[in-house]
Amino acid sequence: MRTAFRLLPATLIASLLMASAVLAHHSFAMFDRSVEKVATGTVARWAFNAPHSWLYMNIKGDNGTETLWSFEGSAPPSLLQRGVTGNSFKPGDTLTISYCPLKDGRPGGGLGWARLADGTFLNPTDGGCDGSVKAIEKWKGWLAAGYTSSTDAQKPK
Repeated sequence: MRTAFRLLPATLIASLLMASAVLAHHSFAMFDRSVEKVATGTVARWAFNAPHSWLYMNIKGDNGTETLWSFEGSAPPSLLQRGVTGNSFKPGDTLTISYCPLKDGRPGGGLGWARLADGTFLNPTDGGCDGSVKAIEKWKGWLAAGYTSSTDAQKPK
């Protein structure tokens, strides 16, 4: 019984430290969630990993040069529940994705939705950007109108 009481403070401290690490791990502070953007590019790599999956795409800039971008997605268990697998995005595939950009300007962001070449939409988001059915429906109209930024799409006409 004494051993249990001696271990109790250490167990509580360890639990608190782990809880703060989990909360810090799920921060989306690095993404600018006030704007959603759309980009089309070629898949370089789909890293279907825990704790987060990563989609790496080559995206052409306005000057025609390609840059490797990285987008954070959800963990495999969440993705599998939404029909996203380790084979959903293959190198060489052309995708259109929505994302919330990194605040520091580096080429990447938090994934929202992904549209495959056949028009199918998938939701690989981890919450850094909206990939919900509601967001997809909103973007279908915006894409048809030629918008690539939620800021531009929401400007008064």
